[in-house]
Amino acid sequence: MRRIARLFVILFSAAVLATSCLSDDNATDITYYSDTAITSFSLGTLNRTMWTKSSTGEDSSYVTEVDGSVYKFYIDQLKREIYNPDSLPVRTDAAHVLCNVSSKNSGFIILAYKDSEDNDSLVYFNSSDSLDFTEPIEFRIYANDGIAYRAYKVSVNVHKEDPDSINWYNAGSNPAFTSMAAMKSVAFRDRLFVFGTDRSNTSVYSASLDAPGTWTELSTDNGATFDANAYASVVAKGDSLYIISGGRMMRSYDGNNWTSYDIQGNTAPIKLIAAGRSRLYGIDASGQIVSSEYSNHAWTVDAISGDVSMLPDENIGYGSFALTTDDTSERIIIAGNRSLSSNPEDSVAMVWSKIEEYSTNSERHSWMFCNEDNGYNLPRLANLKMLAYGDVLIALGGQGEGTSTAEAFSAFYVSEDNGLTWHDDDKYYMPEGFDNAESDVFTMTVDENNYLWIVCGGTGTVWRGRVNRLGWEENQTSFTE
Repeated sequence: MRRIARLFVILFSAAVLATSCLSDDNATDITYYSDTAITSFSLGTLNRTMWTKSSTGEDSSYVTEVDGSVYKFYIDQLKREIYNPDSLPVRTDAAHVLCNVSSKNSGFIILAYKDSEDNDSLVYFNSSDSLDFTEPIEFRIYANDGIAYRAYKVSVNVHKEDPDSINWYNAGSNPAFTSMAAMKSVAFRDRLFVFGTDRSNTSVYSASLDAPGTWTELSTDNGATFDANAYASVVAKGDSLYIISGGRMMRSYDGNNWTSYDIQGNTAPIKLIAAGRSRLYGIDASGQIVSSEYSNHAWTVDAISGDVSMLPDENIGYGSFALTTDDTSERIIIAGNRSLSSNPEDSVAMVWSKIEEYSTNSERHSWMFCNEDNGYNLPRLANLKMLAYGDVLIALGGQGEGTSTAEAFSAFYVSEDNGLTWHDDDKYYMPEGFDNAESDVFTMTVDENNYLWIVCGGTGTVWRGRVNRLGWEENQTSFTE
């Protein structure tokens, strides 16, 4: 307690000295405020340890600098908490931190510690002193009357994991998957559904997203069955599953009870390929893209800007994103292969996109061909799967087909510009021990919690993984007092 007492003597003496130094001839009224608060908090430059491999393959480390000033700190005056919602990069040294603190009404900034004997210890804050933020530190702001103070818990958050790494989990297996010649999966409500064909009919299995080790074969309550090609049509949107089987559209709210109805309109889809905010999209018998509003099931041909012969007709996946300039509109991207028998020379997949605007009196836009002669197209892969993941598109597939020389499951292909260019990205890597028994049969989907699911038709193994940053919670950033 002696250290604390000395501190208050210093505070009081400083205030007395400030007033006594004013001569009577220049008397000035001085106001000592009884209220104060921390008004800003920022960091200086920090060190971060990085790892790399030498030319001989050995791990080595080096230190780089992190500009802490770009990481904004939020001050919750109600809870007296200060923290950075955007954490510092993994392996940043939080034990040696320089920081800058400002206070209201020139309040005195004090650090509150526990000494080695667990006694309270108060010391002046000095911005040139390095602080250890591996644990939160209590900052006290004393009013300049030397009596009142506010205590804040200040935390410097540092990521404990690489934001762009994927952690994969082996979620068990289902031997039934090894008998499937092709498959497609969707995450719907709280379950993962796998639709697969043996070339005679489509069977359906589902498992809980929380307990994916136990699979149940779907036996529809109303006796609905699916033909051999139905698996390729399944899409999930909102509270419904949609599929086309036997020339009829079918819809289910739970995967067990299905309602079928005739397809209306000028042209009928034979396969569903995408589900937008307000429309379903399909391919008709002539290879055109058709669409229908969810409410009326009347199908019409979509406008195409480009060579219709370049439209894909198999292995079609899709992704959609709200426009950054207008979140009431969305961009829909599809990617797939053309028939191998008709187009044996293809080395790349076919990627198309369109914008859908939903505001009153908006006009409908045409589908645009995304492939460019730039060397950065998506390779043609067997059983190609493409989907939206976070703010990018990712694709995966088996052995290269046509004139593509890509190796099976060798890389995830990523597009950061809505399908215009693609590259293999080592931040997205396959699960360690991944094995599909030299089979190209597989399926991939994503659930609402940003988990990727890969189901292997060759081995029956199921994998679940997620990019770390897509699982992080967002901290509160707005406060009122």
